[in-house]
Amino acid sequence: MKRLSLLLLILLSLGVIAQNESPIPLPDSLVGRLKEHRKTDFARAEALDAAIGYYYHAKQILEAEGYILELSLISKELKDNYFLALSEYYKSLCALERLDYEGFTTNINKALDRVEMLRLTDRTALLASRIYLAKSSYYSKLDMLPECYDAIQKGLGMIGNNRHEVYYMLINNLGDLYLKIGNPQEAEKQFRKASRLKKTLPYRNLASIHFGREDYDSVAIYLDSALQVSTTLGDSLSIKHFYGAMHLGKGELNLADKSYKDCLKDVKRCNELDLNTVIYLNSAYIAMEKGNLQQALSLIDSATFISRKLHNVPRKLNCIRLKAIILSKMQDFEGSLVYLNEYSFIRDSLLDQQNRERVIRLMHQQEITEMQGQFEAEKTIAEQRQKYILIIMTLAIFFTVVITVILIKNRKQKELLLKQELDLRNREITSESIEKIQSNEILHNTIKKLTEMEERQERDTLPTIIRDLKTLVKDDAKKDFDLHFVQIHPDFYQKLLDDFPRLTQNELRLCAFIKSNLSVKEIATINGISAESVKTARKRLRKTLNITGEDVSLLEFLSKY
Repeated sequence: MKRLSLLLLILLSLGVIAQNESPIPLPDSLVGRLKEHRKTDFARAEALDAAIGYYYHAKQILEAEGYILELSLISKELKDNYFLALSEYYKSLCALERLDYEGFTTNINKALDRVEMLRLTDRTALLASRIYLAKSSYYSKLDMLPECYDAIQKGLGMIGNNRHEVYYMLINNLGDLYLKIGNPQEAEKQFRKASRLKKTLPYRNLASIHFGREDYDSVAIYLDSALQVSTTLGDSLSIKHFYGAMHLGKGELNLADKSYKDCLKDVKRCNELDLNTVIYLNSAYIAMEKGNLQQALSLIDSATFISRKLHNVPRKLNCIRLKAIILSKMQDFEGSLVYLNEYSFIRDSLLDQQNRERVIRLMHQQEITEMQGQFEAEKTIAEQRQKYILIIMTLAIFFTVVITVILIKNRKQKELLLKQELDLRNREITSESIEKIQSNEILHNTIKKLTEMEERQERDTLPTIIRDLKTLVKDDAKKDFDLHFVQIHPDFYQKLLDDFPRLTQNELRLCAFIKSNLSVKEIATINGISAESVKTARKRLRKTLNITGEDVSLLEFLSKY
């Protein structure tokens, strides 16, 4: 009986693999959602994600491949990195289901690369943790335990304190990892955490640990908890099968028989071939132990028939071996020998296959390590390239700033030179005007003297000379001034007229005299008028220019033009 318990524990520890013969249909709500959103937009992508997620939770991810392909195409058209990463993640799950490890590695790394390009939000962190969950399961399959642990820790780091379903699944994988390295105490601690997920798997894992310790009371407690949260027929049958194994371990053959008979009532409605094989196999063993050899033969025939559809060779071997034992008890030694020979042949083939698989696994682990190293190297090169681009951009910005500063400095220098040139020209024109003023003063004196002469003699000739000299004094000084002023300030008159169109020619010239910083006396001399006349003209000009208040001078006002 002890050997039987160990056999059942081994069978159970191999796990139950879903091998559904037909896909499950989508719920009406998801079908309606897919029909409602047919356009290539984000609503369609969300609907596809929901449909794929349904098949993922039902452990039928391969049935969602059409939706995954459509999600990938829509993501490329929308140029959305989140949905592109999500589609690559789903592709990796399909590859893992097919044991296509190279395809899994390629797609999962693509998904991780795209996630790292995204801004960190709750949604992207959750997707990253799902990616690390898949990687941890993958490394666990290949017994790459350090890599598995690293993936679990990264996944937990991404999801943080968010007690999402993925968090508890990562914790469950951590418990499996501790079991593999021979630390059942730490494994139990992790499974207890994962049991908050309210899924059957952590409770069954806890039951397995206590089954190995022959602590059957605790096994019963965890199986009861698992049965309460089971949601599928496969889950409930697996738990009932575990109850039977527990009773067998305790030597309670009748209770074990009752548990397996309960399983046999529903086994035909369950499509999980591996589980069905175990139920028929153990039921056949119990029937044989109770002496019901014909019933045992019928049950083992069902188990053997189903096992031949499986890729699980150890399960097939157990069925063939038990059938050989049952036939031997029925005195059918010839039939028993046939099955024993088949058992020996398959066992030898299995050993050879296991040796080949061990070599292939080691080679594949090496390939994975090399691929991971290449991936890290490419990632490092990409990071270095980004650093170089950043440095180049920084230098470009720096040189742009330097050139801009130099240009601004040059412009200021040019403006300063221009101002100095203008000041020089102003001084020149002022100097020339002063010289002209001095000449005019001489001419005025001459005119005055000639006028006195006119009063005494040569009355016919002198008036003409006096008139010509007066005209020369006024026009010559004004023309010279206008010529120099327009050269220095070409837009002055036009800007003034734009703002004050009513200005007269004399007022415009007065504005030019004032802008050139000529005094009242100098302006009077150039124009051949009295200083009082200039003052009167300045007052009228202030009114025309709408200058009120004595705090604003005409020179200050006209400097803006």
